[in-house]
Amino acid sequence: MAISALSAALFSTAANADISVSGSANAVYVDSGGNSQGHIGGGISFSMSTTTDGGVTISTSGQITNDPDSNGGGGNGSGMTALTFGFANGSITVADDVAVPAGTGLVGELVTHADVNMPTHTNDVTIPVDDGSGISGSTTLGDMTIAATYVYDGAHANNIDGGTTTGQGASLTVPLGDMSLVVSSSQMDANGSEDSSAGGALTMTAGGGTLSLGIETTSGDTSATEGEAYSIAYSTTLGGASVGVGYSGFDANSNTSSKTDVTISQSIGGGASIFAEYRNLTGAGVAAEGNSTSESVVAVGTSVSF
Repeated sequence: MAISALSAALFSTAANADISVSGSANAVYVDSGGNSQGHIGGGISFSMSTTTDGGVTISTSGQITNDPDSNGGGGNGSGMTALTFGFANGSITVADDVAVPAGTGLVGELVTHADVNMPTHTNDVTIPVDDGSGISGSTTLGDMTIAATYVYDGAHANNIDGGTTTGQGASLTVPLGDMSLVVSSSQMDANGSEDSSAGGALTMTAGGGTLSLGIETTSGDTSATEGEAYSIAYSTTLGGASVGVGYSGFDANSNTSSKTDVTISQSIGGGASIFAEYRNLTGAGVAAEGNSTSESVVAVGTSVSF
């Protein structure tokens, strides 16, 4: 009797919430100039939502993961640290981990696994900290979408009035016929060290595929990454395979470098696919190769969605 009552309490269909479960897994071989690794991992995701009498949708999510893009994994539980309130023309999220819209213009960065054991990229055009505890929101204005983020604690400790790292950012998405334009601007103050970024990306249909053009700029107190980056990506299908090629050129701290990405993915049915990735990182802004690092990294593997 007690067991039946407990089961009814835990799994009753009379609850007002919608709960969904999904999962994924992968097995990948990665080679960095002879330094080989296996990336085996995956995760289970839980999404939950409900709707108030006033029509506000409230949602959250959680995950059980074994890091799917690194060797050795790293199993843990995460999530349940954000609550999103959805309205008729937008949403507001309060979370322990929100990010300002930095890196908008780096459209050529495509790989997921072929980015390990590479030499240090000393002139990467980024801001040192771009996330933390905070609040974000978005709304529509005509056919445009406006989003904004405020980070009040870059340490992810939810210190609302005493965080030493704070910042804010905003982005605007504008449809332009067959094209779409996204522009963003962000500023972060990490205990007195101030940095900002601005970026834009234009996406359009071209030659049976999708072409993206981007530019990213940074400025502030971190001179090593202060500069600009120009980025381009093209994705299409060849037969039944999805193919992507991306390129980013960096000019920061009086050094130049470039990053080239290639991705290929082929569905084999049942939610499974096989894929290959390649990344090359080279130039004066890239540290010298070591015994276990290489400027060129290749990854091949399979992924499954459940």
